[in-house]
Amino acid sequence: MMKIADKVKMLVIPLILIPFIVIIFGTVLFGRIYLRRVFGTGSAGGLEPYAHPVLTMNGAAEEIMAELEKEVEESPDRLLDTAYLTELNEKLKKKNSFFLVRVEDEIYFRGKDGTEEMDKLLPDYGDNNQIEGGLLVDAPDSFFLRQQDFTLSDGRMASVFVVTYTDALIHNFKRALLEILILLIGVLILASGFTSLYIYAIFVRPLKLLQEGTERIKEGNLNEDVEVLSDDEIGQVCQSFNEMRLKLKESVEDRMRYEQENRELISNISHDLKTPITAIKGYVEGIMDGVADTPEKVDRYIRTIYNKANEMDVLINELSLYTKIDNNSIPYNFAKIRLASYFEDCIGDISMDMEAVNMKLNYENKCPDDIRVIADPEQIRRVITNILTNAVKYNQKKERSIRITVEPYDKEYVAIGIRDNGNGIAQKDLPLIFKRMYRADSSRNSSTGGSGLGLAIAKKIVEEHGGKIWAESEPGKGTLIVFTLKIFQE
Repeated sequence: MMKIADKVKMLVIPLILIPFIVIIFGTVLFGRIYLRRVFGTGSAGGLEPYAHPVLTMNGAAEEIMAELEKEVEESPDRLLDTAYLTELNEKLKKKNSFFLVRVEDEIYFRGKDGTEEMDKLLPDYGDNNQIEGGLLVDAPDSFFLRQQDFTLSDGRMASVFVVTYTDALIHNFKRALLEILILLIGVLILASGFTSLYIYAIFVRPLKLLQEGTERIKEGNLNEDVEVLSDDEIGQVCQSFNEMRLKLKESVEDRMRYEQENRELISNISHDLKTPITAIKGYVEGIMDGVADTPEKVDRYIRTIYNKANEMDVLINELSLYTKIDNNSIPYNFAKIRLASYFEDCIGDISMDMEAVNMKLNYENKCPDDIRVIADPEQIRRVITNILTNAVKYNQKKERSIRITVEPYDKEYVAIGIRDNGNGIAQKDLPLIFKRMYRADSSRNSSTGGSGLGLAIAKKIVEEHGGKIWAESEPGKGTLIVFTLKIFQE
């Protein structure tokens, strides 16, 4: 993962070094090429043409003068060939210079920019050795002068002058500096543009995407992730933001689902309370109106009212307990329980209740006698009671039976299984039986009654003990519900 600090270093180093290198080498190279092309730099090298611009004229006519000298050695009278001189003069014009040819004391050839006043300022024959490398003539129109003397075939002396006005030199030198400045500005603009794009890519765009993500969440849109563009710190922030969005979405969905279940719970409880209340009201009215006109009938009505009141009491108690469990406000009294003795006591109490409803009970403990678990005895008893209550309620067979087994589940848990031979549960309903207020029988008027909270309470208690609970069933053959408890390790 590349951090932002590393990316900044990668940005700063090229930002400083590359423009610096480009500017230095570009200035030198471009300036030398330009000066050589315009003026001819001759022997001037390095930064000398910039420090001494006049010296740039040293080489302005070197090549042409060398060509002329070679031609004159072979044919001295070439200096009298105006066509040839005109051709050379055209080459010099590209160097911002021109030819003057003097034969004896007369000007034989004068370039376009030459003047008679300039003729008077020309040095005498043989003075070229005194102006080796060129001569700067200070006149109303200053010019740079280079001289070479020759002897014609008829013995006459001739001098060739290469003349460059200094104002042309200054003009072209300024032009060179201007183009170098443009090069410098261009490099800086490119570097600035690259830097801006780089900063936008690694800083501005990710932050802008993150801001758009926060705006979407503010508007209630929790379905769209922020695009993660890198794996640096900003990318990690974006990734964390996406994870936060998912958690927030799950929380909102859970909250909406919880509120929906609460509405259903209130509706179902209202319905389940209404049924016994209606019955109680009807029987009370029967007693008040004299419908129960015998002591036996009055006694039966009163017993029915009592039973309906008990149903309401059980329903309200279960609802109150579930609310406490759901709000994590129920106190647990965990203790180390010896499993064998605990279930022997439970079976002793349960067997009497099972006999009362004509239910055969079998019990088997496959665990060693010394195994202990960490649990709240009262709450585990409630789990077993709720499972047994359902087993009795949903079994309409003539011969009804329940089998309770306790056996090791793995090295850390024991499993308690409660199997009945009742009606069984359809596979489509099996995953839903531990939800609150769920009944496999969709009718709220089912003769089985009950709050529909029993298995939901059992599931919450088992999970609070660090265990898990599940069910296996086959319609018509019965149901097995298993829950686990954690073994106490010495």
